[in-house]
Amino acid sequence: MRKKKNISKYLFVLPGFCFFAFAMLIPFCMGFHIAFTDWDGVGIKYNFVGLKNFQMIFQDIRVRGPFLNTLEFAVLGTIFGNVIPLTLAMFVNGKYQKLNTVARVAFFIPVCLSSVLTAFLWKFLYHEFFPKIFGWKNILGSSKYVILGIVIIGVWNTAGTNMLIYLSGLKNIPMELYEAATVDGASGVQRFFKITLPLLMPSFSVCVTLTLTSWLKEFATTLSATSGGPGGSSRTVSIYVFENLYKYYKAGYGQAVSLLFAFVLIVVGLLVSSFFRKREVEL
Repeated sequence: MRKKKNISKYLFVLPGFCFFAFAMLIPFCMGFHIAFTDWDGVGIKYNFVGLKNFQMIFQDIRVRGPFLNTLEFAVLGTIFGNVIPLTLAMFVNGKYQKLNTVARVAFFIPVCLSSVLTAFLWKFLYHEFFPKIFGWKNILGSSKYVILGIVIIGVWNTAGTNMLIYLSGLKNIPMELYEAATVDGASGVQRFFKITLPLLMPSFSVCVTLTLTSWLKEFATTLSATSGGPGGSSRTVSIYVFENLYKYYKAGYGQAVSLLFAFVLIVVGLLVSSFFRKREVEL
């Protein structure tokens, strides 16, 4: 019976692993060696250059802008991408059940839209709706506020997922703790910081890690909304890799940047996840 149960676990994992291997693992392994060549992405022949592409990364001035933009995306996206969903989850977890059901559906609907469709929708709002109705300038055309504008698009598109994770965490917090704290005279703010936040650490471990790594590799929304503009002020590392692969015909160098960036993502994800997991509180 134990052997059958163990086999059944692997059978359930097998379809997902096969899809992951076909879409991610196999292409990654097949293209790994390209980072050590001077391939232009078109020709059949290419030369082995060793670590030259990786050395160029640290000498390339053009990569600094995308790197700083990516950090700004990560900081703003992680903050807003967790504060807003947590606020929505606490609202949905309130007393009015009928209203909560409607709110839960309304908040989750944007998740069903693709990043490209969401970007085009908000481009219309920024360019046509907000200027004509409220007199606001299109912030996607401002090098100072374009990243904030894209973060708003991304958070609107993905907040529903984190909201459900936080909502499940709130549902698992025993109400007796809040009742005991209320009897002891604790205020709403004290209950939030002393009970809610500590017991939501498992949810924070998931949401913060996923949100941070997602914004670090931001690509589709930014490419669809601004193509990295204006003047490269919203160009991310992922867009920089894309341009080297398909625009500048430097596939070897672009692959080297992507490999180094993938390594950074793995390290950051592991560090953030371990940081929050050490602070998790067992119920």
